[in-house]
Amino acid sequence: MKTYPVNLRKTEDVLNFVKIVNTFDGDVDLKSGSMIIDAKSLMGAICMTGKKTLEMVVHSSDCDHLVRQLAEYLCA
Repeated sequence: MKTYPVNLRKTEDVLNFVKIVNTFDGDVDLKSGSMIIDAKSLMGAICMTGKKTLEMVVHSSDCDHLVRQLAEYLCA
């Protein structure tokens, strides 16, 4: 399991993020505080738009390609 801070401020960001995550075979969640949703769920991800602290949790050790594809949404 690997965790990455992400920034999804606009609905367009969420649409692109979910589209990319859906190409990944493993499980991916979005977490904000105690709220956790499936990152492949568009409706769930839209609910997370604008959250200050948002983490992507990837339940696979083989996620380098996914992380490269999502680079524009990852926080430094």
